[in-house]
Amino acid sequence: MVLAGVGIEHEQLVDCARKYLLGMKPVWGASTPGNVDLSVAAYTGGIIKTEKDMSDVSLGPTPIPELTHIMIGLESCSFLEDDFIPFAVLNMLMGGGGSFSAGGPGKGMFTRLYLNVLNRHHWMYNATSYHHSYEDSGLLCIHASADPRQVREMVEIITREFIQMGGTPGEMELERAKTQLKSMLMMNLESRPVIFEDVGRQVLATGKRKLPHELCQMISSVTASDIKRVTTKMLRSKPAVAALGDLTELPSYEHIQTALSSKDGRLPRMYRLFR
Repeated sequence: MVLAGVGIEHEQLVDCARKYLLGMKPVWGASTPGNVDLSVAAYTGGIIKTEKDMSDVSLGPTPIPELTHIMIGLESCSFLEDDFIPFAVLNMLMGGGGSFSAGGPGKGMFTRLYLNVLNRHHWMYNATSYHHSYEDSGLLCIHASADPRQVREMVEIITREFIQMGGTPGEMELERAKTQLKSMLMMNLESRPVIFEDVGRQVLATGKRKLPHELCQMISSVTASDIKRVTTKMLRSKPAVAALGDLTELPSYEHIQTALSSKDGRLPRMYRLFR
């Protein structure tokens, strides 16, 4: 259990904990709790496919067309590793979002997934980067959605973006990503409930709390070589793929893996015979 408090004196919080929590009986009563499984999860990659008719999902006055959703991810790192911050910057550098987004400063309209994907391929409805980090490992992934007939092309666009991550990022885009990450961090911490949760989560996960200015310094120290290093390491892992919708045009897992191992991220060519 972690007891967190914001805007309260430390000794007062300790006194309250002793008064209200110290004498409480555990929920399992007098019985001995079972042994906790402390084994570490192992990242393996793989694919999960869910065939589903998505044609009637968004019926209404302004329905959107049927879409197929694809997510491709690679292993990153745990939140306990030093590379956690470079991966967070990389995720911000990729950015992305929907094909339509109300603009404005800080919306990430100059991130790679907007510039290279959404701005160039009008049929793409979404392309967004996510970074999920856990105690034992992590996952950096890109979620994209498009018409079922263009799934193969959509997958190739994603794999090409992964390969392009391995290059050295430009100075301007790197500084923009770092500034955006620091801005998001500081804006979130303007809310007391978020500070409260941040204190609890950090102590529970790492045993201590890094202050905002410490995190900002760590973000500022990330270099282009750091981004290239973590990306090179990430590209050696097996892909994790999830697909939902009409998957008729979905390439095989082996073809996706081949594309992510190539120099340009292109899928193997398929030849079809017509009689």
